[in-house]
Amino acid sequence: MIRYLNRLKLGQKMHLLFFVCVLIPMILTDSFIIYNVQEANMINMRVDTEKTAYTTQYCLNNFLEYPINVANNIYRSSVLENFFNEIYPTSADYYTAFYRLHRDQIFDDNLGISGSRVYIYADNKTIINGSGYYRMDRAKENEWYPAFEDSEKTSTLYFYYGRNNMGSGSYKRKLTLIMKMDMPSFSGCEKLLAIDLDYSAMAKELIDLDLNSDIYICDDEKILLSNRPDYRVQDNYVPFELKSRNVYIYPITLYDREYRLYVIPKQQSTWQYISGRSGLLMLFVLVNLILPLLMMRLLGTSITSRILSLERSFESVEDDELKTIEKVEGNDEITGLIKSYNRMVERMNELMHTVYKDRLQQQENDIARQNAELLALHSQINPHFLFNALESIRMHSLIKKETETAEMVGKLAVMERSYVSWGEDLIPVHREMDFVKAYLLLQKYRFGDRLNYELDIDEDCNEIEIPKLTIVTFVENACLHGVERKAANGWIFVRAYKKDGSLKLEIEDTGEGVNEEMQNAINKQLAEVSLEKMKGRKHVGMMNACMRLKLLTKGRATYCIESEEGVGTVMHITIPIDNGGNG
Repeated sequence: MIRYLNRLKLGQKMHLLFFVCVLIPMILTDSFIIYNVQEANMINMRVDTEKTAYTTQYCLNNFLEYPINVANNIYRSSVLENFFNEIYPTSADYYTAFYRLHRDQIFDDNLGISGSRVYIYADNKTIINGSGYYRMDRAKENEWYPAFEDSEKTSTLYFYYGRNNMGSGSYKRKLTLIMKMDMPSFSGCEKLLAIDLDYSAMAKELIDLDLNSDIYICDDEKILLSNRPDYRVQDNYVPFELKSRNVYIYPITLYDREYRLYVIPKQQSTWQYISGRSGLLMLFVLVNLILPLLMMRLLGTSITSRILSLERSFESVEDDELKTIEKVEGNDEITGLIKSYNRMVERMNELMHTVYKDRLQQQENDIARQNAELLALHSQINPHFLFNALESIRMHSLIKKETETAEMVGKLAVMERSYVSWGEDLIPVHREMDFVKAYLLLQKYRFGDRLNYELDIDEDCNEIEIPKLTIVTFVENACLHGVERKAANGWIFVRAYKKDGSLKLEIEDTGEGVNEEMQNAINKQLAEVSLEKMKGRKHVGMMNACMRLKLLTKGRATYCIESEEGVGTVMHITIPIDNGGNG
């Protein structure tokens, strides 16, 4: 079997591995598992939702049973019938009959219904309003009355959002049982019974059921009741929005009317369902493991063992030489790879002592040449002025009381001192800004009111180290190519701040600016700056500064010029900051 597999192409082996060890077991086992899990979940979900619908119906009917019985007892009471039909000549006669009724009947305004109130309205003008008994005209003040009249029903259960009975108090959800007291055996004036039920208690009954599903009882697409803990019964009714596809709808009857009950089961995870069938699960695991393990053992002998031998050969480099693989078996792609490897090793061993070592020597020479050129550039950008001579001139000017001349020479001496301080290429930003201030003051003597400047350096940038004379070089360029070429007054702005782990430098002038073509050309020169391209050029100050930043940051520093003719130019420099806080 191993010899047969060695003759197969690698792609054929992968196909064989996929079909035998992955595709066939996956189709058989996963299809069976998914089908059974889905079927079981659907059956369980249907049973649970039907049970939830029945429980909800029973709970609500049980809640309404006692108020309905109370209403029926009042409806059939001959004592109350006679009390409301009686015509009372005076208020005293009415109160005498009222107290006699309550004394004999033990009747109050809630009849033992917790959180509810009972109201009886009669079309008898000799009745005095109060204590649950009112004339019929007071019934018309209730918000449920117009709907009850239009329905032409003798009794109904009415959900609405309104004030307390007879239009007083604050708005809230209300549930009222309304019944006409028109028993055929009685006669007399028109009478109407209204029982305001406790809406919050009814909602709490649903929550206390602790169902495994979310339920919504709706009427005309608005939610009347729900067992959701976040459902507020104090607010006005809200429309029902069907957001879940997994919803079951059942009809539910409350007293005399049918409503819709939406049941949304709480999802059960597949693992919770399968965990109860651990025996079947273990069988599936064994089927999915045995076939892959057997096939992988055979393929491993054919493929992985030879690949590992090839890997060990790469790792066994000794004395700058690679070793060939002695034993080569088979006729597949791996065999061809091993043979190619052996030919490559022989060729590489021949070239190892020539090309590789010569290349190292050439790189060492290139590094030495670049260091020499960099020192030459340092000399070019930092000419050694006669500092002692400048100091003598300054002292002579002070003796002659030529203060302005002495200050100019002093500023120039500050700059020249920085030029000749060898061995100190990196300096903090605040020292570099001292050079900038000295340079701008010198230019101020030259240009007078034509030159204005503003320096805005964040305090957390002062100690960051940058190559010496970096900012001065760009400020000098702004003076020469910005302010000097413009007859009107000009400004130079220098800004430094931190952003996104980098030091941001901006040198802006309000000079003549350049056109878009020149701007693109300058940006290209700065992006591609190198020692080779700087050779033979006369004006390399700005390119030199960019080159030094490029060498310092290993090519991570970026530069960009934005310019507009007649408006000015802005030089943007971004210098990454390492963990030590230096650029």
